[in-house]
Amino acid sequence: MFIKVFFSVLLLILFYGFYLYVKINQLINGKIWNFSNSIYGRIVNLEPGNNAYSQTEILNILKDTMYRKVDCVMLPGEYSVKNNVIEFIRRSFDFPDIKEGEFYTQLLFENNLLKEIKNLENDRHFSFFRLEPKLISILSSPQGEKRIFVSRDKFPKMLVKTLLSVEDKHFYEHDGIHISSIIRACLANITAGRAIQGGSTLTQQLVKNLFLTNTRSVLRKINEIYMALILDCFYTKDRILELYCNEVYLGQDGDEQIRGFPLASIYYFGCPINELTLDQYSLLVGMVKGPSLYNPWNHPISALKRRNLVLLSLYNQEYITKKNYQDLSKKSLNIQPKGNIFSPHPAFIQLVSEEFKKKIKYPIEHFSGIKIFTTFDSISQNALEKAVEIGVPILKKKKQLKDLETAMIVIDKFTGEVQALVGSATPKFHGYNRVLNARRSIGSLSKPITYLTALSQPNKYHLNTWISDRPIAIKLDNGEYWIPKNNNFYFSGKVMLLDALIHSINIPTVNLSVDIGFEKLVDHWLKLGISKNHISLFPSISLGAINLTPIEIAQVFQVIANSGDKSSLSSLRSVISDNGQVFYQTLPQLEHVESAEASYLTLYAMQQVVNNGTAKSLGKNFKEFSLAGKTGTTNNLIDNWFVGIDGKQVVITWIGRDNNETTKLYSASGAMKIYERYLQYKKPKPLVLIPPKNINMFYVDTLGRLFCKKDHQHHRIIPIWNLKNKKICDADTELEYYSIDKKKNILSWFKSLF
Repeated sequence: MFIKVFFSVLLLILFYGFYLYVKINQLINGKIWNFSNSIYGRIVNLEPGNNAYSQTEILNILKDTMYRKVDCVMLPGEYSVKNNVIEFIRRSFDFPDIKEGEFYTQLLFENNLLKEIKNLENDRHFSFFRLEPKLISILSSPQGEKRIFVSRDKFPKMLVKTLLSVEDKHFYEHDGIHISSIIRACLANITAGRAIQGGSTLTQQLVKNLFLTNTRSVLRKINEIYMALILDCFYTKDRILELYCNEVYLGQDGDEQIRGFPLASIYYFGCPINELTLDQYSLLVGMVKGPSLYNPWNHPISALKRRNLVLLSLYNQEYITKKNYQDLSKKSLNIQPKGNIFSPHPAFIQLVSEEFKKKIKYPIEHFSGIKIFTTFDSISQNALEKAVEIGVPILKKKKQLKDLETAMIVIDKFTGEVQALVGSATPKFHGYNRVLNARRSIGSLSKPITYLTALSQPNKYHLNTWISDRPIAIKLDNGEYWIPKNNNFYFSGKVMLLDALIHSINIPTVNLSVDIGFEKLVDHWLKLGISKNHISLFPSISLGAINLTPIEIAQVFQVIANSGDKSSLSSLRSVISDNGQVFYQTLPQLEHVESAEASYLTLYAMQQVVNNGTAKSLGKNFKEFSLAGKTGTTNNLIDNWFVGIDGKQVVITWIGRDNNETTKLYSASGAMKIYERYLQYKKPKPLVLIPPKNINMFYVDTLGRLFCKKDHQHHRIIPIWNLKNKKICDADTELEYYSIDKKKNILSWFKSLF
């Protein structure tokens, strides 16, 4: 009878063991975790030359990607600065196209611009060099966890030694459980009358984390021991260590768990696990015992004591000398402030998520462990956020409006890449994204498109064409009349086309639109990327009675700023699967939608807006950069806009209130001021306009007549699109009057409109 019972129990234990083995095997040999998806900023390409990065910009990039300034560079992630030379060891990184190793690099600057890139290991010079992108966000798995996986061989030896010296000294000797430790813990707990000590090995801790709950019971403990024995029997010690180091719980980021030493290293110290020092390893290992109790953000004193206790353990086990222990114990925790590493950029992340779903056909949450490389430029984003955080409160206080809101977007004018985004007056607010969703009247921001449409007809319109500035009434389909007015209620009779745009005069713009034809004007809006669903054939379209979002406006001015070539706006560059394969990549695509000549002339006119027109205060403060821009203010000062263009970027700024009440601000005192503040933090590139070959420069007098040479009557020079495509003026030409047929150019403002 006893033998039957014995063998029955034994058989039951074996069957249960087989069940546990299958359970363990299915998880560990399958997909243990749904890895977090990582979002990276843009890859920084360094090239010497006139358009190269400045020394200041590269220093900001290194700091933003968590490189540490030192006197002597020894490790990856360190840099030093000596006069006009920067030296650093670039970290190894898996770029979308290839994995690149560490490089000991020297950057030489001349006149604050990058002149030379050298590999100090072999003295070879680079004409092109890449910096790894900034990790801007790690998205939680569906289980609410964040984790970065690192293989066993990539964990530093000293981290493993520190972990084992504190948590499991006999790890390589036992079979998954340590009997004497269990007995010692049981005796201590019985003596104390409560649980004060644990006897779990790392293997048991791993079993508990992967397979069991935190409920304390005899049955759970039996399962833990049995599964630890099975795990140790069928898997190597290194595999168990790899799983443990990537699974261990090390704190919270809000509602999300920080899992594994690699991610904890990023969160608490801002650098990869292989760049930590021994005192930093000791802090992380010390947190294993109580991630909440020894959290350095919330309990720095307890965390410091615990770290020093770990260091003492290393000294007692002769891993470090007494001097090492004393020196390391004196060091501060030196952790990153909470939220400093992954500063939220919710508006940009929302754009990435929406574009991802549109192009990949599935939401990001559908995937696990992917790397998303974006166009995010941290220098531009930081400047944008700073401009909003400082500038908007000043406007709120000035106008006594607590609910003033803003939206800003920065794009690369050549590629259409979205480099920075702020969707609210509170940039880190996770909520309504006004860049993507706020559809507002654009006011005078529409005027450059009207003039672009006219200038695309060089047989009829030029910058010196006269336009009627007399009162006009247009009969609408419902029988009523639309009677626009100039802002100052003054009518000059006629005005030169260039001046009408420079000073943003309403009536000449309306008259020009009538002469062009509203259908043709709408066609140009469509070519610039605006959906026909958002534009209507009403006369008021000429003065900005169009409701658009800031991102739609950015697309329009990207075309004008890029010589008529449209690059669809994008925030995605490439997506890499968890096995390292590229399964999406954005390829540069240009679509020529406007003439280079008309785009050049419009951009030239927008430069004059900044030099002499409604944005001249901006031009005064940034004179050396030859910026282009346009103000835009709607009726009753409800919305105000500004578009600013330099040699590299197009920036759209909107200021308004969600309840559509007045802002009490004109564009020049509102949106333009925020843009101006942005330029204070992000130095602009000079806007150098190179005219197409059939654009000629002429002097113009007050009558609008063109001349090849200057005299006392010709106070300015303007570009003219020459249809004959030949040079009209040369160095030997005497003072010459160049006539444009005025009969074709003067608008018939008295034309029948009814």
